[in-house]
Amino acid sequence: MFACIHCQSGAAENLPVLAAQFANGYEQLDEETIVFSVAGLGRLFGPAPQLAAEIARQGQTLGLAGNIAMARHPDTAALAARHCAGVTILAPGQEGEILGPLPVGVLPASPATLETLARWGVETIGDFLALPPLGVLERLGEEGGRLQALAEGRGQRVLQLARAAEEFTAVRELEAPLSNLEPLLFVVSSLLHDLVKRVVATGNAVIELSLQLEMERWEVSERTLGFPAPVQDPRTMLKQVQLALEADRPRGPVVGVRLELRPTPPRAVQQGMFTPNAPEPERLQTLLGRLAALTGQGTVGSPELLNTYRPDAWRLRQRNLFTAGTATAVAAAPALQLALRLFRPALPARVRLAEGRPVELRAPGVEGAVAAAAGPWRTTGEWWAETAWARDEWDVAVPGSGLYRVYRQHLGDVWFVDGIYD
Repeated sequence: MFACIHCQSGAAENLPVLAAQFANGYEQLDEETIVFSVAGLGRLFGPAPQLAAEIARQGQTLGLAGNIAMARHPDTAALAARHCAGVTILAPGQEGEILGPLPVGVLPASPATLETLARWGVETIGDFLALPPLGVLERLGEEGGRLQALAEGRGQRVLQLARAAEEFTAVRELEAPLSNLEPLLFVVSSLLHDLVKRVVATGNAVIELSLQLEMERWEVSERTLGFPAPVQDPRTMLKQVQLALEADRPRGPVVGVRLELRPTPPRAVQQGMFTPNAPEPERLQTLLGRLAALTGQGTVGSPELLNTYRPDAWRLRQRNLFTAGTATAVAAAPALQLALRLFRPALPARVRLAEGRPVELRAPGVEGAVAAAAGPWRTTGEWWAETAWARDEWDVAVPGSGLYRVYRQHLGDVWFVDGIYD
C-alpha cells in the first residue's frame, strides 16, 4: 500500500518531514504532493483508516492541511489525493468504484487522447473503465491501457526516492601545529579515505576537492582541485593534494584541516574495438600536477586566446580541460589556403619607404627589394594599460625570398618581421 498527501493549505515545505516520520524514503511528485510506502505499518498503527488518521494528526502538528489517499498503486493514490476531499481509502478492487464519478479529464492523458474520449461521449472515469480493454488498446494504444490500469489500481511502479542532500565534509583540529608536509598529508589521507567511502556508498564519485588549511593567527589557506573525470580512488586524489601542496606550500604551521568533496555520478566508458585507448584522465592530471610542482604555479595549463585585438594576446587557462568525464569539445578549424608562421620573437628589420610604402626590406635571413605590398592595417588599443599597442601592418613580397608580414611599431618607430606566409 502507498499513501499520498496533497497539501491544500499550510506549510507545504514540511511534507518531506511528515513523510519521513512514516517511511525511510518518499517521492515528491510536486511541491504540494508526496507519496510513500506504508507497507508493514498496519501492525504498528492498525488498519488503513487508523493509519490515515495518524498521518492527518501528525500533519496538523506540522501546520499541514490537505487530502490523504491510500491505494496499492502510488499513481492511483496520487490521483485520489488530488481530486478527492478528505481521507480516501482505495481497497484493492474498489478503485474504479471510488474514482468512477471523477471527470475523465483528471487522468494524466495527452490532449489528443482526451479529445478522442470526448468525441466518444466519455465524461467520467467510470465511463472510461466501462470500455472494453482490448478496444481501448486498439484505438488509443499503450496510453489507453496505462490509463485504465491506473484508474483500477493495477500494475506496479518503483518509487523514485528523493535523497536528502548530504554534505561530504570533514574537519579536524590538530593537537600541535604541523610545519612539514608529510604529517599534514597523513592527516589529509585519513580524512580523505573516510569521505571517499561515504561518497562511494551513495553510488557516486568525486569531481572536485576543496582543502582548507587553518594556520596560526586565524589565517586560512584554501585550495580547490578539480579532477578531469569522476574519481573513486582516494590514492589518486591524495596524490593531487600532495602535488598542489608541493607547488604552493602553506605559509605557516597548520593547526586545522577542513576537507570537502563534491560528488557526481561515476564515469562510464565504452572502448571501441578499433579505437586506440586514450590516456587515462587521472594519469594526465597527475602529470600536469607534477609539472606544476616543478615549474611553479601558473606555468601549466591550456593556451586560451583573449577577447581583444591586441596582437598575441593569450593566457594559460588553469581550469580543467574536461567536464564531468567528457572532454571539452573543440571546434574544427576551417581549411586554410595560406598559413602565416609567426616568428617568436619577431625579427628586427630595416625598411625603406617610398611615398609611404615599403620598397626594401632587410632583416636576419631576409634581404631584397619589395615587389608588392598591401597595407597598412593600423591597430591600436588598451592605451590605459601597460599592454597598450599601436602599429601598422603590411604584407610584402620579396622575390626569391617569400611573402612576409611586417609591422611598424609606433612607439620608437621601429620595424619588425612578424612572420612568413606558407
